[in-house]
Amino acid sequence: MERSHQTSAVDATRGAPAVHIRPLGAGDRDGLAALFARLSPDSRYRRFMSPKPRLSDGELTYLTDIDHVRHEALAAVDRGDESIVGVARYVQCSDLADAADVAIEVADDVQGRGIGRVLAQALVQRAHENGVGVLRATVLWENRAARALVRRLGFRARGSQGAEIELELLLPGGSEA
Repeated sequence: MERSHQTSAVDATRGAPAVHIRPLGAGDRDGLAALFARLSPDSRYRRFMSPKPRLSDGELTYLTDIDHVRHEALAAVDRGDESIVGVARYVQCSDLADAADVAIEVADDVQGRGIGRVLAQALVQRAHENGVGVLRATVLWENRAARALVRRLGFRARGSQGAEIELELLLPGGSEA
């Protein structure tokens, strides 16, 4: 069951373009592909935790054909040119009914300007509205910016394996995963 969505406007932060946050949908395949093209190989590696030169048609379908409850994705859209400059998403975990994995990407040329924070805050709110109890994020140790972002949101370390650290955020009404 899809819930109605509000689009929210966000003023430019630290030199970032003014953006509005809205749900990502099937009509955003080209916009998502364009965002992916704006990511450096390092940013792609940090997001997908492996080299990722391109998104396949199947991946674009998976990343844009979502139900907005078990799989939510929010886009930060530049109010000037309507390009997608960032996406935050969660996907419900198959092993835990009330837990979801989180991923965020922001175009390289606007990173560090608050867009990821705004997206992440909106995503946490949507997860809570949709009954998600625990959000989990797996981040590379070397990705200091991502670790700082999720920690500012209240995520706490859950474990570590190799180059990755697992963090989680217990939402109101949720139980630890």
